[in-house]
Amino acid sequence: MQEKFFVLPNGINVCYKYVPYTKSVHCGFIIDTGGRDDGDYAGISHFIEHMIFKGTQKRKTFHILQYLESVGGDVNAYTTKEKTCVYAAISSAYFGRAVNLLTDIVFDSVFPEKEIQKECQVILEEIDMYRDAPDEAIFEDFDEMIFPNHVLGIPILGTKESIPKINKSILIDFYKKKYSNNNIVFSVVGNVSEKELMKEINKNLSILPSYSQSFTRNYPEKFTPSGIKEIKTHTQQAHELIGGRAMGLHDKSYHAFVLLQNILGGPAMNARLNLNIREKYGLTYNINSFYSPFTDSGIWGVYYACDPAVLNRVRSKVIKELGALKEPLGKMQFRQAQQQLCGQLTLGHENLSSQMLGMGKEILDYKTLIPFDSYLKEIEKLTAMDLAEIAREYFDENQLSRIAYVPED
Repeated sequence: MQEKFFVLPNGINVCYKYVPYTKSVHCGFIIDTGGRDDGDYAGISHFIEHMIFKGTQKRKTFHILQYLESVGGDVNAYTTKEKTCVYAAISSAYFGRAVNLLTDIVFDSVFPEKEIQKECQVILEEIDMYRDAPDEAIFEDFDEMIFPNHVLGIPILGTKESIPKINKSILIDFYKKKYSNNNIVFSVVGNVSEKELMKEINKNLSILPSYSQSFTRNYPEKFTPSGIKEIKTHTQQAHELIGGRAMGLHDKSYHAFVLLQNILGGPAMNARLNLNIREKYGLTYNINSFYSPFTDSGIWGVYYACDPAVLNRVRSKVIKELGALKEPLGKMQFRQAQQQLCGQLTLGHENLSSQMLGMGKEILDYKTLIPFDSYLKEIEKLTAMDLAEIAREYFDENQLSRIAYVPED
């Protein structure tokens, strides 16, 4: 079950892992373009993610949707700040169908004019849906605070002003520039032999012409905390985010910050925010922390929703938890935190779809595949002092920004 990575003569990257114990296969294209690459047309990467399902030279929308679903498969896509992922899951017997369909929609979409007009409206509705959900909208507003006047601060979906400006020629121009072979990885994980893999690659991918483009990303300016922003809303609860800028994927402190955030407000019930605020005092139902790393920067924060009457109390307790982590954990506490994160990563690694997408992102971000055990070894190498030093730098109250949605009186 060794992972393999190679580059086709036309420049397309391919990574592969054979998994004999499953009867399925997960495969997809990971493209090195996302919301931060949209340039003058915010939301265009996400717009293209929608549009590639709307028609190719040989398929209409119905045929695209029907081709895999008619045999029990699933095809989907999503866009992040830096990546677009188009992927499928299907029984191994129909692997060829998946490769053929995914190749068609990623490399041969035609962007029908009438579908562009319809999808523009769909995306505008999607924007409204997220803005109507305070627990979603507050994250977009927080991004803008942490990355002011930078593309990382603009919503992935774009805005209600930018989306109607995108037309067919703009879509095609962006698509041709960003969807170049050297910026694309085809990733496969599942019960498919290498012989079968190469058969489908030669039939679908190897025949594509060579095409390479390069582009650079603008590094965010030096971070200056944005202070406090309060927005009146029609909600019943108060929603608040506290946090700031963080390091990127390639920073030497990356693994330490991942562990630190897991201790603070990770998914486990024994995360400090959950234990010491929700469980101990019953002040909030939803409280957690997050860390979103990019190639050259990152963002972190603590989110909570509560009764407006206790908002100040919850905030003070969050600040207290941040302060507590500036001191090194005890030996047993720290060891348990390492074991917990390693266990969570191991369980998450069992998900074949996550493996497939993760392998593709590794190729684009690190230019190689990283053995899973190396992640665990990096966690094991950390010390309690490593975490305390990171907490002192990033959890400094003078470096925090805060945004709150507060119900109107």
